[in-house]
Amino acid sequence: MPFDKMVTKVGTCQDLVQCAFSLNEFEVLVYNKLLQVGPTRADELADLMGKDRSTVYRALQKMMTCGMCFRETKSIERGGYYHIYRAISKEDLKLKLQSCVDDWYDSMQSILERFDRDI
Repeated sequence: MPFDKMVTKVGTCQDLVQCAFSLNEFEVLVYNKLLQVGPTRADELADLMGKDRSTVYRALQKMMTCGMCFRETKSIERGGYYHIYRAISKEDLKLKLQSCVDDWYDSMQSILERFDRDI
């Protein structure tokens, strides 16, 4: 695929989030819903979204690996535990994206500096 076509595929903020963190559209929707409702359990979020709990849980796991959300473990008095998920703020997400864009740019600059030698 030509470079100009690859770059134009990132035309929205959602596209940038998906591209930078290798997420799909549903995973970005889960982030937005979690941000909207605030700290919640995966099963509650699944009910709110009308999706299967395991589908939402997988999206939350992927979001945790790229730092878009985190979880807290809460104890149950009678024994056991559950997890509460929290999305990072949009401001923090924007900073993470800026860092990804900067890293990508630096990487491309480094490749260009080696252009004459490598081609």
